[in-house]
Amino acid sequence: MKSSFLIALFTIFFLLGCSSRPPALPASHAQQLAWGSIDLNPNSTNKNNIVSSLGQSLLQKVDTQKDINSTIKYNVLALSGGGSRGSYGIGLIIGWSKKGDMPKFDVVTGISTGAVMAPFVFLGDDEIDKAKYFYTEMTTEGVFTSSMLSFFSDGYIMNAKPLQKLFRKNFNKEFLDKVAAEHKKGRRLYVGTTNLDTGQLTVWDMGAIASSDREDKYERFSDIIYASTALPVYLPPQYMKVDVDGKNYYQMHVDGGLYAQVFMIGLLVDWGKVLDLNPDIQKRFDANLYIIANRKYRQRDIYTPVTQDPFSIIEAYILMEMDLLFDKNVYRMYTASQAKGIHFKISSIPKKMKDIIPIPTEFKPAQMKKLFDIGYRHGVNGIRWQDNISLNEYDNNK
Repeated sequence: MKSSFLIALFTIFFLLGCSSRPPALPASHAQQLAWGSIDLNPNSTNKNNIVSSLGQSLLQKVDTQKDINSTIKYNVLALSGGGSRGSYGIGLIIGWSKKGDMPKFDVVTGISTGAVMAPFVFLGDDEIDKAKYFYTEMTTEGVFTSSMLSFFSDGYIMNAKPLQKLFRKNFNKEFLDKVAAEHKKGRRLYVGTTNLDTGQLTVWDMGAIASSDREDKYERFSDIIYASTALPVYLPPQYMKVDVDGKNYYQMHVDGGLYAQVFMIGLLVDWGKVLDLNPDIQKRFDANLYIIANRKYRQRDIYTPVTQDPFSIIEAYILMEMDLLFDKNVYRMYTASQAKGIHFKISSIPKKMKDIIPIPTEFKPAQMKKLFDIGYRHGVNGIRWQDNISLNEYDNNK
């Protein structure tokens, strides 16, 4: 039996019509930033750019290291997409935390299901345990409900209100106050979404949003997390309001995993030059990039014959494309890390596992708990990080 996820992917090719959407940005303002998002161009004069966000974090880190002979540790954690398979990642993190040697990350990034767990991991301590609920007890019905009739008018087949309600409940004032406090210390929480109107990745500075005095910050925070998980056609998109000359327009944002399955900004920026850092200070930096993949990595030896029907063919096509996208994202991050002297480490779902890997859009507690337990054991017993990716490995089918 094929999942409703695959049906959604198939029916996109037979879209019969659509309802009107909120007004899109005029073409002359197509690249305008929505409140809370970052201009990723380090040369931009926009006050909400990567330099004012990540650059400021680096400077604050330097300021905390008064001893001129001390190493400046800077740890980044990137959490990938994977739907309900996030049970592996959150299990790994909780186990790692219990082991006691998990660093307090200076930057945490999340995309798709990684965006859901990222805020909890960013805060750490008891907040990490709260994320366990999402990946061990949630059921499909508790995440979304069927809305097939909406497909022909609005272009989606599942109602996301249960999921949106859950986000609003968790990301409340108390939670955002904690995020804002960490942001003030120089730590950063980034979430990625895909702007369908421009076809580009949008990165949101969640700590800056939490630190704002705007009344709509709670709504914006939750909407971004939802948008990063909103698989097109399966779930409704999230419209982000943008003000232009006193008028409201809207960008259509969906699952960040369409653009990148895992990400980190600023890897290739020459921060020493941009921030005018003393060469001696640059040499003191010891940067580490950890990637937790809520999926398998480079497993090309699985033999699964595809039957001659649309669902099976589309399933094989989509899974292959997502695998390749993830591989390319990871390889790009690896080569960037190598170029900048950043220590690279990745952990993913073991390749030999098959039967207990849940379908990403199906939340079945029994399956998710098994995958959580595997991640937990890896974390608490010492993670075996892969720290090297060779060209031969990248091109090899095995």
